[in-house]
Amino acid sequence: MTSSKKTDNIKPQILVICNYYLPGYKRGGGLRTLVNMVERFSDRFDFRVITRDHDGDKISYDSVKVDDWNDVDGAQVFYLPQNKVTLSKLRELVLEVEPETIYLNSVFSTLTIFLLTLRKLKLIPQVNIIIAPEGELSDGALQLKARKKKLFVAFAKRTGLYRNIIWKTTAQLEEVETRRFEERGGNFFVAPNIPSRQILANSQENFKPEKKIGEAKLIFLSRFMRKKNFKWLVENLDNIKGNLIIDIIGPIEDEEYWQETEPLLKNLPANIKVKYKGLLEYEKVMPKLSEYHFFILPTLGENFGHVFIEALGAGCPLIISDRTPWLDLEEKQIGWDIALEHPQRWQEILNYCINMNETSYSKLSKNSREFALQWLKNPEVEEDTLTVLKFSLNNSVS
Repeated sequence: MTSSKKTDNIKPQILVICNYYLPGYKRGGGLRTLVNMVERFSDRFDFRVITRDHDGDKISYDSVKVDDWNDVDGAQVFYLPQNKVTLSKLRELVLEVEPETIYLNSVFSTLTIFLLTLRKLKLIPQVNIIIAPEGELSDGALQLKARKKKLFVAFAKRTGLYRNIIWKTTAQLEEVETRRFEERGGNFFVAPNIPSRQILANSQENFKPEKKIGEAKLIFLSRFMRKKNFKWLVENLDNIKGNLIIDIIGPIEDEEYWQETEPLLKNLPANIKVKYKGLLEYEKVMPKLSEYHFFILPTLGENFGHVFIEALGAGCPLIISDRTPWLDLEEKQIGWDIALEHPQRWQEILNYCINMNETSYSKLSKNSREFALQWLKNPEVEEDTLTVLKFSLNNSVS
């Protein structure tokens, strides 16, 4: 057992409270942002993490000590048993850790609401709280379970639950969306989510599949849920000329949505093949992306999307909606961001990709990888998040 008590270590202590953490890998970019933040900054900050004991599937990890502290890649992590996700247990742990600031990566999760309730009732020390909405306040996300969220937001505003929060948004659009949630005393920062330092280490850039005229191989690598909008894509695969392969990789998070989508796959014409390929551990993502020509995601909204920069790094140009921070892709010659209101344009782009020859594709693929390399070299990738953390540690806003 590793105690969470402070030692003589002079590094500022940051408590991260999140639904999911390592060794999990099924929960998408929100988890990766936290892992990458710890990876990059553990030499400057003392990270403690309180999280659930499973990966969203209710199956407790067998590789960690549950209901105890664990050393996990630069952080001390406490895994809450499923019967101890309670106000009292969370309060006990916060009082034990005595953090100098608290970082949350969800607006609506039970753990976030519990933590803010403890603060509201003054049952924990009044330290600064950072919330990264991770796309939960986008128009697309708020459309899902809209009535329930609307009622909760009204309750939260009436009680001042989110008062005096430091908001870490990932792009100007997310800041605008989040400001609609603003209460008195809020502070707003724009800081792109942090990719792993090793994002391109295993990229198989020399093993891209040959691009033959008349065929294209695409990957949809994401949690399968309504927000990702894959059913819409299937419903709009009209007038596709040539052979199109789309492989779905990722956890089926919304079983009802999958049941709505699966029958449509069986009725596609012979030249379009869409198959579900199961889960993929994070360490295998880059090699798998390298096996495809293009990455596709008709999402209803993303605040950042780690998989976009990973796909580009693997030489996969993007075919995505215009509801993400990754815009003007065609101008940059690294893909296309297309309005969902124009399904015919999606069809035109897919046919264009199918008919692309090896020379044109190779140039587009190399542009994509070069863009990712240059983006990762930008010092603001780290500096913007550091600014948020330092502000929280050095200013009294709660």
